[in-house]
Amino acid sequence: MVIYSSLPSQGVPMGGIGAGKVEINGEVKLVNISIANNWSSPFKIMRGFHVFFKPNETDGVFLQRRVGQSIKEFQGDLVYEGEYPFTRISMKGKYLVNFEAFSPIIPRNIDDSSLPALGISIKVSGSSGILGISIQNIVGTRTEGRINLAREGGIFMTNLKTNEHDPAMGNISIIAEKPDLVLAQYNLRRKLSEVFYSKDKSLYENEEPWISINSDQVPRDNPHEVTGESDEPVGIVFSKVKDGEEIRFVFSWYFSGKHVFYPYGHYYQNKFKDSWEVAKYFKEEFLRLRNETLRWHSEIPNDIPWLKDAIINSTYILSTSTWLDDNGRFSIYESPQNCPYQGTIGTCYELGSLPVLLMFPELEKSFLKLLASKVREDGYVPHDLGFHSLDIPTDGTTSPPRWKDMNPSFILLVYRYFKFTGDKRFLEELFPVMEKVLEWEISQDKDGDGLPELEGEMDNAFDAIAIKGVDSYTSSLFIASLLAFMRACDILKRECKNYAEILKRARDSFSSLFNGKYFIPWRGDPKIDNAIFLGQFWGEWWATLLGLDHIIDKEKMASSLNWALRVNASVSQYCTPNLVKENGEIVMLSPQTYSSWPRLLTAVAWIGKKYGIDFLPALKKEWDNLVNQGLVWNNPSRISAITGKPEPVTDFLDHYVGSSAFWTFLF
Repeated sequence: MVIYSSLPSQGVPMGGIGAGKVEINGEVKLVNISIANNWSSPFKIMRGFHVFFKPNETDGVFLQRRVGQSIKEFQGDLVYEGEYPFTRISMKGKYLVNFEAFSPIIPRNIDDSSLPALGISIKVSGSSGILGISIQNIVGTRTEGRINLAREGGIFMTNLKTNEHDPAMGNISIIAEKPDLVLAQYNLRRKLSEVFYSKDKSLYENEEPWISINSDQVPRDNPHEVTGESDEPVGIVFSKVKDGEEIRFVFSWYFSGKHVFYPYGHYYQNKFKDSWEVAKYFKEEFLRLRNETLRWHSEIPNDIPWLKDAIINSTYILSTSTWLDDNGRFSIYESPQNCPYQGTIGTCYELGSLPVLLMFPELEKSFLKLLASKVREDGYVPHDLGFHSLDIPTDGTTSPPRWKDMNPSFILLVYRYFKFTGDKRFLEELFPVMEKVLEWEISQDKDGDGLPELEGEMDNAFDAIAIKGVDSYTSSLFIASLLAFMRACDILKRECKNYAEILKRARDSFSSLFNGKYFIPWRGDPKIDNAIFLGQFWGEWWATLLGLDHIIDKEKMASSLNWALRVNASVSQYCTPNLVKENGEIVMLSPQTYSSWPRLLTAVAWIGKKYGIDFLPALKKEWDNLVNQGLVWNNPSRISAITGKPEPVTDFLDHYVGSSAFWTFLF
């Protein structure tokens, strides 16, 4: 697990696949909330979320930091432990508090792994008393119409004035396992006159309910439909707790509104009619859901503890970035806030979907069928499924011209699914599409050397480098896709045409890029020969993962890996940049040359392990850099080798789809 003493801006993302997410940060606040169909604009904080404990013998405290009210907050040490999808916080002072929150992620169980809910358990050792958790009604884009309703054991929060065009139409619930008191609704805001005339302007919140409980009185309940902007409804559920007893709560949500960007329902709507049904189900199954989620943690090898931490925590994108609609269509955002394209391929989805392939292969199949249905009539595979969409694919962020690495990626993804599931029927179903896709890629070889050429207009995943000619990244990927397609021909007993001849030409041409030490980055413009490019290993990652032949002579690949380890991995104290000259000079051609792609380095480190070349220290250096910056659950697409910061600092591609690249070490 990853441990922090303070983590104010973020926390472990929690929420089911395709259900949106919430985070509880190191101050025990609910932050970065994207449950209301607001993936790209999460609510920064739920101001009405509090965790409160009143010991029998003394005044109550908020089990939080920096609450800013007259009610005291917990005094003592606080330790935050993140192990996706679990948040664990221990507080040690006059008594010991163990706080845990999680959402279930259970292999081969999509129904439970897509629950729009968060389970919370709290155990206080050293004192008895009463625990309370408050939740703010955030249903509806406008506050008017919000209302909280008490139900047995909890509160159901809805909005009477929303409609189907409001993406935040829906409801949320809070329920307790052992409820003793339910305060359905009070106004979070202090009276305006108090705010205007008070000397202490920092006391924004109405403290009346907490003061009442502190005085052993029952707070005044006031359920009503909100009609004014200064009325922000909050509800509290209280449970009496004995010394050392664990008390459980469930916070659930259900948003069915539609939007032009996402006119889809959620998968969870197929099983539940509202958040109250979700909450009751979660409460009844709480222990099973927790134990079955913990099980896959225990199955990950523990021989390298930091790597196990990285594998487990990199899975966070299942909560931050996935879509699973009511028809079972699945995809992953490239970057939900700053590059919200669905299903981006080209060193993107291929790595982010590794845990999906191993834990939920039916979702991988769903994505591949969807992507196959979007292949252009001439055989070109689009870059993605669309901007916030599953149905409006684009040809690439810098297209035209069309990118040259999309088609090989598609072929390899389809074959990978077959390789690890044995689903021959699916391979047969998509074989005609694979062949059509391959023919388009072959047509991009304009000079007959067996390799597709780049047009100098940033037409591959390295879309910030204007390469014209034959590059080692696209070439290695193309060779791997030829190997995969030819293997598929053998399996399905199909004619393989002249692909063996094309493969030989492609290998000969790729071999000509080898300068006796490593494969040069590209042959063409801009002219850079004496530099080691990490992109050259991408095709070999694919071939090794799929058990195919090496894309080129093993000795040449081993030599290139050794040079990358000797040069690229040593020039920065923070990371391993993509392009470095043989003399150790980082190539400053583009942010994509002087930065590291963490996902690419992870793939290279795994290949190195297969070759007996140890990149793990370089990978750990990069992981430690992410941990030190609090980026464990928000990996960027690239890190500057100069500063060690996300690149660009102010607008990096957040929660990047390739974060789960660490799962390659489980193959």
